[in-house]
Amino acid sequence: MRVLVVDDDPNTRYLIEVFCRGEDYEMQMASNGKEAIEIIQQGNINVVVTDIRMPEISGEAVLDAVQKFNPEIPVIIMTSYGTIEDAVRFLQAGAHDYITKPLTREAFCLRIRRAVEKLHMSQEITRLKTSLKVYTDRDHIVGNSRSMQTLINKLPSIAQTDASVVIYGESGTGKELIARTIHYFSRRASRPFVPVNCGALPENLLESELFGYKRGAFTDAHADTRGLVEEANTGTLFLDEVGEVSPKVQVKLLRFLQEKEVKPLGSTKTIRMDVRIVSATNRDLLEAIKDGMFREDLYYRLNIVPIFIPPLRERKEDIPLLANHFLRKFSQEYNKDIKKISPLALQRLVGHDWPGNIRELENKIQQCVVVATKDVIQPEDVELPRELHTFKKEKQKIVGEFERNYITQMLMLNGGNITRAAKSAGIDRKNFWQLMKKYEIDAKDYDKSVNS
Repeated sequence: MRVLVVDDDPNTRYLIEVFCRGEDYEMQMASNGKEAIEIIQQGNINVVVTDIRMPEISGEAVLDAVQKFNPEIPVIIMTSYGTIEDAVRFLQAGAHDYITKPLTREAFCLRIRRAVEKLHMSQEITRLKTSLKVYTDRDHIVGNSRSMQTLINKLPSIAQTDASVVIYGESGTGKELIARTIHYFSRRASRPFVPVNCGALPENLLESELFGYKRGAFTDAHADTRGLVEEANTGTLFLDEVGEVSPKVQVKLLRFLQEKEVKPLGSTKTIRMDVRIVSATNRDLLEAIKDGMFREDLYYRLNIVPIFIPPLRERKEDIPLLANHFLRKFSQEYNKDIKKISPLALQRLVGHDWPGNIRELENKIQQCVVVATKDVIQPEDVELPRELHTFKKEKQKIVGEFERNYITQMLMLNGGNITRAAKSAGIDRKNFWQLMKKYEIDAKDYDKSVNS
């Protein structure tokens, strides 16, 4: 961070230099407006502090030059002849602040700090807007449902802190995508994002993968190896399926979160780390604590910010949007000119419960694109497995099919005569009629004399 001070008075320049000793920015001095403009045009100045009354080129001309070169650079105006009218005029012309002489260290340094904060904020807003546009253009997170929009809108503010996050959701809901989004919007975006699937690695391997090891620490340790925590230094470590971590590794993970240090296996030295932790799980960690499978102290270290992703069956309004997103993706990938999904095919997709969530839907659309022979996905292209519900629902469904078929067959055999059909079925006529009403069966459809 470099601050340019412009003043034709050498005493003022010296005084300001004394004021700013020990501050977190570098000072550069210019004795006139012409010299200042040349320095500014070199492009390495972040804040400008300029006197107004100077020979040849005034501070007002310096302000104008900054506005033309880079209006994001904050400019602080100094003068010994300040009036409210002057302050308003300079602020309207684009100045960040206005200070009158004689200067004091406290007031001057406060103005500089405010200008630096404004610059940082402006740069961060620009970065976030650019990131958001790129992110939106890529359609990374797709969802117009209220639950997803609420979640998406929270992510930038969550990303701006280093608080630990736990993302809860069923398998296939896109937990890693949310974790990457948090990293993407954070100040660590240019640093590493390191994912590790805790459920896929056995206890000993997970420990060495996370924290690294020294040569000779165990039988196959032939060389010093950095752990994933160290790989993620200054960035984000994503612990997927954190609920599967063994009690032994939980202890070491807790120690790392508390001390911000790691000790590789076989080493006597600790290494200081700056890592943000984002975790994900499809388990209820509070239930795991009750069952003695997860440490309560680790839970409170990880669960600073909980995020819950709803399953796809609870936000079916997002299914058409997601389906068309995947259609575009795979049509391009397989070089197929498939324009859309027919309304009846979409209806089939929306009617499915998707126990595998977004991952299952993505795989299904990929399959449809591969097998499709037309430019529109048709219902027959969407082959969905029959879903099993609860025992009670499945039983009701089977019984219902049996009752409907049995009543219609009895009416057919008895020419639509309800009395004879009920008697043949061994059912009271009233009960037989109630079953007909339940399944919207009309006896006239089976009356041979009417239909002949």
